[in-house]
Amino acid sequence: MPVIIDKIANSIRERYHTAVTTINKEKIFIYTALVCIFIVAYILRTLAALRYEMILGANDPWSQYRAAVYLEENGLVNFLSWVDPQTWYPEGRLFGQNQYLGTPFTAVLLYQFTSFIGLDISLKAICFYHPALIGTISCIAIYFLGKEVANKKVGLLASLFLAISAGHLQRTVAGFFDNEALGIFLLIITLYFYTRSLKTESEISTIFAGLSLGFLAGSWGASTYVFNLLALHAFVLLLMKKHSSRLLLSYGGTIGIALFIAVLIPKNGPNVLLSTDGLIPLGVLGLVFIADLYRYTRSTYDLERFNTRIKQYYPLIFALFIIGIGSFLYLTPSLLSNIGSKFLTVLLPIFRDSNPILMSVSEHQIVVWSTFYRNLGLLIFLVPLSIYYCYEKPTERNILLLIFGVTTIYFAGSMVRLALILAPAVSILAAKAIDQTLIPFILTFQERFTLSSRKTRFAQPLSNEYTAIAFIFIGLFLLASVIYANDYAVKSTHASSILTVVPSGGGYAIGNDWQEAIGWLDYNTGPTDVTASWWDYGYWISGNSDAKILVDNATLNSTKIANIGCMLVLNPFESLKIAKIYDVTYIVLLVSDGFGTYNFDSDIGKVPWFVRIGEASGNIIKIDQNDYLEFDSRGQYITGYVDEFYNSVFWALFTAEVTDDAYSRIANAESGYGPIRGNAPATGGFSDKYAEYADYYELAYKSSHDWVFIWRIKWESIPIGAIAP
Repeated sequence: MPVIIDKIANSIRERYHTAVTTINKEKIFIYTALVCIFIVAYILRTLAALRYEMILGANDPWSQYRAAVYLEENGLVNFLSWVDPQTWYPEGRLFGQNQYLGTPFTAVLLYQFTSFIGLDISLKAICFYHPALIGTISCIAIYFLGKEVANKKVGLLASLFLAISAGHLQRTVAGFFDNEALGIFLLIITLYFYTRSLKTESEISTIFAGLSLGFLAGSWGASTYVFNLLALHAFVLLLMKKHSSRLLLSYGGTIGIALFIAVLIPKNGPNVLLSTDGLIPLGVLGLVFIADLYRYTRSTYDLERFNTRIKQYYPLIFALFIIGIGSFLYLTPSLLSNIGSKFLTVLLPIFRDSNPILMSVSEHQIVVWSTFYRNLGLLIFLVPLSIYYCYEKPTERNILLLIFGVTTIYFAGSMVRLALILAPAVSILAAKAIDQTLIPFILTFQERFTLSSRKTRFAQPLSNEYTAIAFIFIGLFLLASVIYANDYAVKSTHASSILTVVPSGGGYAIGNDWQEAIGWLDYNTGPTDVTASWWDYGYWISGNSDAKILVDNATLNSTKIANIGCMLVLNPFESLKIAKIYDVTYIVLLVSDGFGTYNFDSDIGKVPWFVRIGEASGNIIKIDQNDYLEFDSRGQYITGYVDEFYNSVFWALFTAEVTDDAYSRIANAESGYGPIRGNAPATGGFSDKYAEYADYYELAYKSSHDWVFIWRIKWESIPIGAIAP
């Protein structure tokens, strides 16, 4: 036995005696850099959690959280058929059919995983940190995309740029539990696998690209952009005659798998094939197939005589094609409407002007130059240079990067909320610009850069001094970008919008008025009580209580939203007719004690949208904005109110019960919004002008800082038949 052990020991010793461990310095540097980027990216995205309480921000995250809670408690099958009776009373909201699944689904999976390994983390905490975690992972994922479309240096720089990108930070901070964080991650890995498939003709990469895009279709509405980005890339390759057999596999496989998954998702359904997500990509796929078939036929048969004879029929073929497309759209008007509503408002922002609901959302506004600079910082100046580099060398990957950059710039300029998709594009473009610019200097430093005999007549070789200056300049540029991003991250870590900002000791403090008011509704409203509020607050109320509400931020029924707007600005007799139809018991108003007036966190700044949306879509009692809003001689709205506004239920309820000091702030609002001309109410009740309102409405609750007022309609004191619909 000892002999056998000695032989084994000697054999091992001989085998590994000469073994030398080779340390790959490049890999160590890259892995270390990625770890540092991951840490920095995560810290920047969780600063809000360190400065404020752990509470979801904005509006949409509350709906996502409500969906996640139901999904975790009842399972996917029940979720898909869940009709939420608390929202959109009386019909309810079919959550499983009109809610994207990706964000709540991944949060529940993460929660179940942490529970499985023994970590006691609540689902709410998972939802709170979910966007920060996914956003940080996206910063690592873009390294692999950058490496695939260019090289490792580009990937590493792109990872750094995305980590500190203000445009990416604003939607991936802790608490912003919405579709965007996961959507950008899926966009990045879709492009990575698609590019890798196109480069290597890998079936596995094609499958993963299709799966990623399919999951994106079930997670974010901006998947439309990715579908059409790939379609445009394939189409441009066809026009430039740069396509190959690899394109049919990569593009066709990706689009086919993705659309198959999209059809199975209730939010999309089979109609996705008749939308821009399906029609355009499938049409381009048909062209790719025809081109591939033609190339195969040409390589097999002699088509010279056939090509000569068919050329004379090209105009006729083109005319028949146009007529066919026109006839198809004419015979299917619903299809044209579907394309227009989902695509044209982004492609052509002017179409948004005809939809007041879209215009009322700040995220749907057109971007100004300052917003571009705030979101991108100094990197924006590198984009034109990178676009030039891509244009100069139009390879398959450079064409994709060029289209990605140009289209994101256009769409981000068309709508503020789409600025998020610009962040990864600019990160890669800026990284490529730096890499391409430094190549001559690097080669000079390595003494590998030479000029042709023709060029030497016009230029002198670069010296090491110029190389040093170039690297110093780029270093300072990167340092300035990091400092700017850090400063922006600190400034952007504000409290959740559901938290109120109230005067306190000469300064301001965080208040919980909305939580107090919603808690009151949850505790005091019964199964037959219905709460009406402007749709901005729907997700807050439904996400924190079981109170029945008429509308939420999903804007599923523009007519009902418009009727609520009309109900608020009409006089009591007409307003109560609408309230009776919808069984309204309580009306919630954001008054803010005059501290937030007009557009400053107060419902009074939303009155123009009450009126415009009510005029455009209301179908119970018609109103005219000229009776409420003040216009100048050119017909432009000048942020003032006239006539019927001062007889409205809204103005009476808004000014009743406020303090004299608060009313003074309301009536003398500055900052370009113009004074309000109304009669000052008596403190603690309705003024004499609105005395009759006390017969119909009573103040049921007001929050501790007088921000949120809840009014109850006194149906018991209104004679039967006095208010008839």
